Amino acid sequence: MERAQSHASLRVIKSSSRLNRQPKIKPAKAVKNNYSNFAAAAVLAVALVLLALSLSHLATGIALVTGAGPSDGWLMAIGIDLGFIALELAVLVAPADKRAAVVRYAAIVGTLAISAAMNGFAFEAHADGLLIYPAAALGLAIPALIYALMKVAATLWIDA
Repeated sequence: MERAQSHASLRVIKSSSRLNRQPKIKPAKAVKNNYSNFAAAAVLAVALVLLALSLSHLATGIALVTGAGPSDGWLMAIGIDLGFIALELAVLVAPADKRAAVVRYAAIVGTLAISAAMNGFAFEAHADGLLIYPAAALGLAIPALIYALMKVAATLWIDA
């Protein structure tokens, strides 16, 4: 009887590689990036709507102050508003060692101030009495809001 047991072979069954596979889990960072990009696009959409409004009022303000024609006012408005957006984007994407040189130029502050002043003039032109003050304040606030929205959108997109 002992002999029969010693001749018996032991059969080992190996498990299939299909059974041992781990489920694929998407990294959390990929999900976060999608949400960051979505948020950046939403913020950018709001900034673009305000930019269109600002361009219209900036062109009107330039025409009021300089007496320039409509096409000249629009071209100057595009140069000023898109100028501060492009300059800020350049600061955000500049390498760390070059960023100080890019920030050194006061063009961002200057274009924001001009845009705010011209928007203020355009808003004041349509207001009467004491309403000129809130109209001017609203005109001054729009370029600052565009600047903040564009900076947030760019930062969200770049850091995603």
